[in-house]
Amino acid sequence: MSDFIPALAQLIEALRACAPAEGPPHVALERVMDALEILNDNPKAKAELRAAVAEAAQQGALHIDGVPLFFLRCLLMEEVRHD
Repeated sequence: MSDFIPALAQLIEALRACAPAEGPPHVALERVMDALEILNDNPKAKAELRAAVAEAAQQGALHIDGVPLFFLRCLLMEEVRHD
């Protein structure tokens, strides 16, 4: 699976720890952006993330490594057109 969940978990933790005036930590933010790019460009990475989310939900988990499942599900949503 891509580095997406650990990168996002690191960003969430960094945001919790920083003072409001500091803003988001650039290294953690860049790591998430890089992982998101891989997720968008690599169907295998997206399929692996989708499987990890499904497995966690089946086990009754609400988070994977501190990242809420609802957030991960939103990232995995495909655009649906209703023409």
